[in-house]
Amino acid sequence: MELRQLETLIAVATEGSFTGAAIELSTAQSNVSDQIKQLESELGVQLFTRGRRGAQTTEFGEVVLDRARRIGREIESMRSDISARLGLEVGEATFGIVGTASRWVIPRLVAELRERSSGIELMVREAASERLIVDVASGVLAQAIVTEPVNDPRVQGETLMEENLVAVLPKSVSVPDKPIALAKVLELGLVLPPRENPLRREVESAALEKSLEVRVTVEVEGIRLIADLVASGAGASIMPETALPSDLPNVKTRAIIGMPPRRLALISGRETSLSSADTAVRAAVLDLVLERKGRPRKRP
Repeated sequence: MELRQLETLIAVATEGSFTGAAIELSTAQSNVSDQIKQLESELGVQLFTRGRRGAQTTEFGEVVLDRARRIGREIESMRSDISARLGLEVGEATFGIVGTASRWVIPRLVAELRERSSGIELMVREAASERLIVDVASGVLAQAIVTEPVNDPRVQGETLMEENLVAVLPKSVSVPDKPIALAKVLELGLVLPPRENPLRREVESAALEKSLEVRVTVEVEGIRLIADLVASGAGASIMPETALPSDLPNVKTRAIIGMPPRRLALISGRETSLSSADTAVRAAVLDLVLERKGRPRKRP
C-alpha cells in the first residue's frame, strides 16, 4: 500500500468523481482508476460504486477513507513538528467555523498568523455546526469553532465565549430605544436559516418556552444574507450581535428581554494530535477571544 493510493482515495471521495480527482491531482483519469483498483485488489474489497451521482464510497470505502485521512493528518503533523524543532513556523492548518462567528474571527486570525506565523498555510471552512463536528470527528478538519451543545463523543472541546442574541429590525419599525419583548419581534415575521440550523433551533426553543409561535417569512441558507434581507423589509430576525456588519444601513438592533445567549466552543478530535501549525492557530484563536473579552493575552 502506498501513500499516493490513499491520497487518490481521499481525492475521489472529496471531489465525488474520478474525473474530479484527476483534475485535483493534476493527473490522468486512468491513473486515478489504476490507483483505486490496486488499493481495492490489495484490500480485497470494493471501495467505490459509480452511478449518476458520481463515485460513492461503499461501507468498506468509508472505513478506509477514515483511516486514510488520519494517516494524512499524522504525516502533516510529523512534518510540522520537525519544522517546529528547526525553529520554523510552517505547515498546513485546517480550521472550521460557523458563519455567525466568521465575520469577526477569520480576518483577525489571518492577520495574526501573518504577523507571528507567516509560514502557515491556513484552510478555512465555513459551515453549520453539525457539518463541522462531523468533519472534525472524521479528521477532515483539525479543529473548529461551533455552537454548543456538542454531543459527539468523538470530539472534545472547551467553551470560548457567550454571544448575545439580539433583534435585528428594519429601521422603519417604531420601537423604543430599550430591550424589547420576544413577542414584539415575532409579530414582524422572521428571516431565519433552515430548521436544522442551531440558530433557528435556539430561536424556536426560546419562543416555545413562552408559548409563542415563530412565523418565518423568508428562510435563507446564508447567514450573511439575513441582515440584508431585513434591511430590504423582508421581516425581522434574531442574530448573534457579533455576526452583524457595523455599517449596514436601514437596520437597527435591540436587546431581547429574557433571551438566553448562545455559547461558542473550540473543538478538536479526541484521537487527533494537533500539528504545530494547528497548535499555533489554536493559540491565536484563544488570544483573539481573550482580547474580545477585554482580558490580557496569555501568549506573546
